[in-house]
Amino acid sequence: MLVARQPCTPMNDLVLPAPLLRRIAAAGYDGLLLLALWMVALLVDVVLRDLLGLEREWHALRAFVFLIGLVFFGWFWTHGGQTLGMRVWRLQLQRNDGGPISWVSALARYAAMLLCWGVVLAPLVLQLPRLSQLPQATGISLAALFMTAAALLMMLRDPQRRAPHDWLTGAQMVLLPKASAKH
Repeated sequence: MLVARQPCTPMNDLVLPAPLLRRIAAAGYDGLLLLALWMVALLVDVVLRDLLGLEREWHALRAFVFLIGLVFFGWFWTHGGQTLGMRVWRLQLQRNDGGPISWVSALARYAAMLLCWGVVLAPLVLQLPRLSQLPQATGISLAALFMTAAALLMMLRDPQRRAPHDWLTGAQMVLLPKASAKH
């Protein structure tokens, strides 16, 4: 479905909703960057706590790791609507009216995105040796697969291909046109 030109979308009068495979590719790219940031944050935490002789504070560490991801995604989403992975795949996040999302929307979007990816990855994580022995592992995996399939079906039926975190924050992901060659 074609959508009218939005204010933060350059060059073209019409933009297309972001294709699902491009969204997944950009998410994979950004997921690797986020994982690297989390690893650095954990390394800094371990080194500083060992040097200072401090005990591990798991709640504070979880909050710190969450904030690292929020700042990473929030900055890109609120300043141009494109993470590094989204730039590679020519995707842009914008509000439904075409403007950039706010930090409050970025926070809600990031939290919902983590929840969605947690559901998507749950069946894989539950295959780990210690977790696969849990009596509820099969039921949780089946529920997660059902929820993932339902969300994907809803995305494919939505004319703007919105994911659950798009619906929650009143945003959409659009495909940007190819840059024209300058001679």
